[in-house]
Amino acid sequence: MKRYGNFFTKIVDIENLQEAYYKASKGKHWQRNVRMYDADPMPWLMKLKESLEQGTFHTASYTTKQIYEPKERTIYILPFYPDRIVHHAVMNVLEPVFDKLMIYDSYSCRKGKGQHAGSKRCMDMVRHNRYCLKCDISKFYPSVNHEILKKILRHKLKDERLLALLDDVIDSTHTETNVPIGNYLSQWFGNLYMNELDTYVKQHWHVRDYIRYCDDFCFFSNDKDELRRIRNELPGYLAGTLKLMLSKCQLFPTAQGVDFLGYRHFPRYILVRKKTAARIRRHLRETMHLLKQGRISPETAKAKVASAKGWIQHANAHHYAIANHIDELWDEVSSYA
Repeated sequence: MKRYGNFFTKIVDIENLQEAYYKASKGKHWQRNVRMYDADPMPWLMKLKESLEQGTFHTASYTTKQIYEPKERTIYILPFYPDRIVHHAVMNVLEPVFDKLMIYDSYSCRKGKGQHAGSKRCMDMVRHNRYCLKCDISKFYPSVNHEILKKILRHKLKDERLLALLDDVIDSTHTETNVPIGNYLSQWFGNLYMNELDTYVKQHWHVRDYIRYCDDFCFFSNDKDELRRIRNELPGYLAGTLKLMLSKCQLFPTAQGVDFLGYRHFPRYILVRKKTAARIRRHLRETMHLLKQGRISPETAKAKVASAKGWIQHANAHHYAIANHIDELWDEVSSYA
């Protein structure tokens, strides 16, 4: 396995830090903790550059909040400066490297992939296979083992100053497991961690039709016994190699519909999941209420309706669009802008 190095100087380059600043602040210039740096960010970025080069940067303490959709989770929040800027600076440099390590059918975090592309690819697999083995990991992000993650990173990278910086972020929870949901770097840590499974699936089990988004993944085959064998071997691999446990692992005919990435995929059509549809309805009602009260801008409201419109357009859901007046809402929101 080739190991990659000489990244740290690129990460602390002032142009890279500037790009990281603008990415981290995008859509957040109204926030007080961003506005205070916006007038003249360069002195702050020079100070950050010096801190990184001298090794005095350390991850700040987290604040947390609970969210309840689509399920209850704890979100960890770091300060905009310097932490979130550092995360973007790191990934500006590492993202192309990490992306090359991924299998084709890994769809989380990656440019040109994402939920809609993953759904389309899932649909291809549903159409060409009679059976699906659908699995997900129990409490994935809180279960990521720090020592295993560090070994994975050292297997890919050989830049000691960069590894020390990544170790600082990994150890910031002061626990043996957990990469905090809410960290930009955590998304990629999770992807690299699960890439170990992806590689094993392809190199040892030789599964052709396999797809993963974050910790949700599906195996497809016309041979039911092949999927039964994988179902029997999978828990042992996950526990022994990654110290993870399955939450669900269901084997069923694809004709029943494969629930993946917010859609239910059938061989001849695709539907929006009932839970996704209910969440869209609720968010649209809230959006219009807040817009009429002047509590959100027309641009923000339009973006939210556009997101809902996009979800509907990717499914066979014309009846749903009519029932919920998506097009009418789009026209109404556009009239405010």
